This record gives sequence, structure tokens and C-alpha cells, in this order.
Amino acid sequence: MPQLQLPIFSEGVHLITANLGYQREGDEIVYLHGMMPVFLHRCDDLASFKMIVSQFYINGNARQSELVRAFAIQPLALKRWVKKYREGGPKAFFESRRKRRSTPKKSP
Repeated sequence: MPQLQLPIFSEGVHLITANLGYQREGDEIVYLHGMMPVFLHRCDDLASFKMIVSQFYINGNARQSELVRAFAIQPLALKRWVKKYREGGPKAFFESRRKRRSTPKKSP
């Protein structure tokens, strides 16, 4: 028989779901499942934020509505991040973009 796990979070944790939350510690964000830290990134690391939020959605840890509400992000943005994650995995968020070569305009 499965054991009931009570959601126990320390003070200052913002809940995403009943079992998943995040907390700011200095200049870092720590994501917690119960009391267990599962991921950490700097506050200014947008690529890591997009990656972990997408991963929470894909793994079934949180629904789209829960993530949108918890982080005040646009649903369409989350859908784009999830698509990027599914197509390229976590590394897709950390690869540099290819720059297009512009061709010089010919003068008339």
C-alpha cells in the first residue's frame, strides 16, 4: 500500500503544487520536492529556468496552469519551451543561436 507523504516545506517556500515548490536563497533559486532540493540556478539564469520549468511539465510534476500561475509566465511561452525541450532536450536551452549571414544589398 502506498505511503502518504505529507508536503512539508520550510518558511519562505513558494508552492507550485502540493509537493513542488521553490525558494530564493541569496542570488539563487532552489526547487524543492518536499524538503529535497531537486535543482538550483542563479536568479539571472533564464536558460536554466526555462529548462527546469519545461522539465517539470514534461515529467508530469506540474500542470501548465500551475506553472503559469506560480511564475506569472504566458502559456504560449511555456508551450514554446516545452516544444524546444522535446525536440532538443535540456542542451537546447544552452546552445548558442546560429547567426544568419546577411548579404549586402546591391545598389541600383
